Amino acid sequence: MKVTIIGSGCGIPNPKRGSPCIAVKAGKEFIALDCGPGALRAMATLGVVWEKLDRIFITHFHTDHIGDLAPLLFALNISDVNRTSPLSLCGPPGLEKLYENLVVAYGDWLIPKKYELVIEELHGEPLEGATWRVETARAEHSQPAYAYRFEADGAALVYSGDTDYSEDIIGLATSCELLILECSYPNEIEVPGHLTPAKAGEMAARAGCRKLALTHIYPIAADYDLAAQCRQVFKGEVSVAEDGMSFGLGVSYGKR
Repeated sequence: MKVTIIGSGCGIPNPKRGSPCIAVKAGKEFIALDCGPGALRAMATLGVVWEKLDRIFITHFHTDHIGDLAPLLFALNISDVNRTSPLSLCGPPGLEKLYENLVVAYGDWLIPKKYELVIEELHGEPLEGATWRVETARAEHSQPAYAYRFEADGAALVYSGDTDYSEDIIGLATSCELLILECSYPNEIEVPGHLTPAKAGEMAARAGCRKLALTHIYPIAADYDLAAQCRQVFKGEVSVAEDGMSFGLGVSYGKR
């Protein structure tokens, strides 16, 4: 499993960090987690082939996590792209209504011409593909909001989306190889619905994950050492995500 951070920022424009998006090559499938504004251009810049996405998992419906969804559906209908394979759009209840409203706003260009768009609203049940498995947990943010656990290639990845401290996500992340947690603010600034390094570190420690990556970084956090604050609580491997950063997980990379 290969995991690439496409955007490590938030809803505030930042020249160093794009809006939330993570690309995952799991088994034979190519998956995106969230699709924030600018995600398509960032993928193209990083050499990630957005045209070949098989599935998109949305954590919640805030614009910094879905802003490039309409542009993606628009682009896939352009004849130069010539999309013919199905695309699955997965997320919390309300996803189908979101798509319908986007069509109302942007018109028929968001309705597939040559490919099938499959919308799957998830209600807590696991989802399985040919070579991967996904579980969900409720995040402590806007409702509905999900965190996801992906198992493929002998490894497990967990992505929180936006959340405050969450027992459900701790359970979801038990013994995972890589836990990607939002960490919007430093310990000195606490905002409901978001994590600090101390909270993220405690969640990672209790989950027993091997590696922790902090993402969804607000610009004000650039003045703080988020990793050092996190290491006061979590003794495993910690990194502050950056756009373009990649992780290799599982048997394909000789790691279990």
